[in-house]
Amino acid sequence: MAKEESIEVQAVVKEALPNGFFKVEMENGHEVLAHISGKMR
Repeated sequence: MAKEESIEVQAVVKEALPNGFFKVEMENGHEVLAHISGKMR
């Protein structure tokens, strides 16, 4: 996905999981599985 097609939302990390994964809760109440990539990893 190109940078101009990115979607940004506010979320809170609820749980840190192994291998750079996190369970996060978005502002609208949805919980999603997120991961770190690139230089942050």
